[in-house]
Amino acid sequence: MTTRRTPPTVKGIAALTLRVWRDAAAFFLSIELGLMLLVVAATVGGVWLAVMHEASSLLAFGFAVAYVATRVTLHVKRILTWPFI
Repeated sequence: MTTRRTPPTVKGIAALTLRVWRDAAAFFLSIELGLMLLVVAATVGGVWLAVMHEASSLLAFGFAVAYVATRVTLHVKRILTWPFI
């Protein structure tokens, strides 16, 4: 048994894209995204420094681990809410 659907129109695709971007704007403009990008940069930088045998890589890894641990702790204590749920 197959169901036939009409292919989406350009107008429908544009409307859906605009609706998704408006719904996601709160996340993209939040500090949360900036902090996640900072953790990613610290992790990549820490890997690079570790490859270069620099002891300062521990500082970058420490920041990334501390951020993740702090987020989990704040979620468990229900101070922050889980995103995307």
